[in-house]
Amino acid sequence: MNNSRIKFSLRWKLLLLSITVLIIPYIGFDYLRQMEGYLRDTLESSLVDSAYALAGALNDKPTLFYSDLSDEGKSLYVHELNHVVQLDGYMDEWLSYSEWSDTYYSDLSSNSDNFKLIISKNEHYYYVLIQVRDDALVYSTQTDFNEINGDHFIIIYRDKYHRLSRAYLAPGGPGKIRPFRYEEVVDEYGVEVKVQKDITNTSAVWQETENGYNIEIKIPEYLIGERLGFIFNNVDIDSGVKLTNSISTTRQDTFNNPGRILRSSGEIKTIIYGQGRSEGRRVWVLDQLAQVLASDGSLKRDFPDNAFNIIYTLLLPPAYDQFKDDLAGASRLQGNEVKSALSGNSQTRWRSSPDGKAVIVSAATPVWLDNKVVGAVVVEETTNNIQIMQRQVLASLFNKTLLIFFVIVFLLLLFASRISSRLINLNRETTEVIDEYGKVKGNIKISRASDEIGELSRSFANMIDRLQQYHGYLEGMAGRLSHELRTPMAIVRSSLDRLMQESDFYKREEALKSADEGLQRLQTLLTRLSEASRLEQAIKEAEKEQTNINAFLQECITGYKLAYPDSSFDLSVPDDPVSLNINRDLFFQMLDKLVSNAVEFSMPDKSIGVNLSNREEKIILEVINYGSRLPEGMAEELFNSMISIRDKRSDAGPHLGLGLYIARLIAEFHKGKISATNLEDIEGVCISIVFNRI
Repeated sequence: MNNSRIKFSLRWKLLLLSITVLIIPYIGFDYLRQMEGYLRDTLESSLVDSAYALAGALNDKPTLFYSDLSDEGKSLYVHELNHVVQLDGYMDEWLSYSEWSDTYYSDLSSNSDNFKLIISKNEHYYYVLIQVRDDALVYSTQTDFNEINGDHFIIIYRDKYHRLSRAYLAPGGPGKIRPFRYEEVVDEYGVEVKVQKDITNTSAVWQETENGYNIEIKIPEYLIGERLGFIFNNVDIDSGVKLTNSISTTRQDTFNNPGRILRSSGEIKTIIYGQGRSEGRRVWVLDQLAQVLASDGSLKRDFPDNAFNIIYTLLLPPAYDQFKDDLAGASRLQGNEVKSALSGNSQTRWRSSPDGKAVIVSAATPVWLDNKVVGAVVVEETTNNIQIMQRQVLASLFNKTLLIFFVIVFLLLLFASRISSRLINLNRETTEVIDEYGKVKGNIKISRASDEIGELSRSFANMIDRLQQYHGYLEGMAGRLSHELRTPMAIVRSSLDRLMQESDFYKREEALKSADEGLQRLQTLLTRLSEASRLEQAIKEAEKEQTNINAFLQECITGYKLAYPDSSFDLSVPDDPVSLNINRDLFFQMLDKLVSNAVEFSMPDKSIGVNLSNREEKIILEVINYGSRLPEGMAEELFNSMISIRDKRSDAGPHLGLGLYIARLIAEFHKGKISATNLEDIEGVCISIVFNRI
């Protein structure tokens, strides 16, 4: 069965880890979604503040608002003309105003005839479009009495001097219409009669439609002052009888008193413009009837080039730079916020454009004159600015994240390559330093880096060095054991030879005694070989108790004076008792090894020092002997197993270099650190154990 697994190198693991950087744009995207509510509230507050500011600039200015509501009916609203109108009777140039045309009906509810009226103006002319719905067209024909016997329109206006004038449009067929007026003159018989006089400065064109006809009119601007009205006299023939039905733009006597003209106020527009305009924001100023007195600005705004990136469209709601503006060219506003403002309360409203491509928020606030509402200010703006801001922030975040991602990936790959290279080199060096038989052939190069791989390299180097020492010990063990075993074996053999040759009882007894001494030395050698393993088991089972080290050392020194009568001991302990958590048997065994070692290497006329001291939360135990110094480089190796620097004296017992190794094991069991140093001013060695006070 194949148990092979897919292996991922360190480079791939770090590369996969670096993908987590992509969480940054996700967090930013989620933050943007949460910020949208805050931005909407901010937009609404901004519109309200702007409406208040504009209303404050318009308050208590009676000349700006028409406050006389005694006129019945609607005023005639004049749109600002933004393109050239060609008089041809067609609707092509009027499509943007068609939704805001006013419709006028007959007083006879049973009559379905009506007409729609749109008025626009440029610098010099008024342009009028009349859409007539008439189920029976009756054209005018010339009569002897200059009477109009067909459908016709009357244009009534007052000039700037308030002089009343009337112009008649009586189409006799499709095409141009000759406007005329009536003048009373005295004929040759002295009788006053009405005479038609052509009006040359006014032009009109009639064009038949499916349900009636259209009339386009061009009137010079200087002819009309503040008053203008239209009367449609619809003539029908019923059973040979002529019936005339009139439809006028006002419910009053339009023939003698036309309604007023409602034009965009230049003074109000100057105030609006002076308050500052913002791209994508539109301002309306309304009168008491919600008719537009002035407007400025547009809801359309220029989008940055990156606003329509397909990625942002997938993440965020789509943003459209083109949408249907249902209030473009409006002559009257009818939203709930407008009604609320005209009743004296400020209000906001959120709505979607008719095509659903934009969300429009509007804020309306009343305009006051002598504590009376005379109008309203409405400020509008779409949420496109919020969407653009979101896209700009998202684009910036996305681009920066991509840059950071590639930089991090590059750095991680570079870092991974560096680590991989170091690990590969360390693996190769470690593998090559040991041959196929397990023999150490050399040393690996020690790294100076301070990171974990450098520490691993130094650990491997130390391990290889200690392994090399161990191999050296194993290679030299035969000679050491041969040296240690040769003397007792020689004693036993010589004793056996003497025993075989001697016949004298006392000499045979002496030979047996020598053989026994040799066997005892062999027994001691075997005991010391197994001493370390027995000690490790004893350490696992040992228990500690709190002990007064001052008194404990006094007892030990008393015993050493009896055990080593030829040596002298100096004990130095603090005045205050020093307490330490120890196992008394193991601690005594450790001290015994140190003192035995000191006695063996000490000069005969020098005392052996045992010092106990307290230094900054540490307890230090020192055993000092005055004699030969430690060889160069042996201070660290002295406490390893099977290390001995004793002279090969004939009277020395068997030594396998385990004494100080056992002392180190016991010191480490008691959380201590053992070390050996040469004395500075005199020949000798100090072995110290440092215990941390717990």
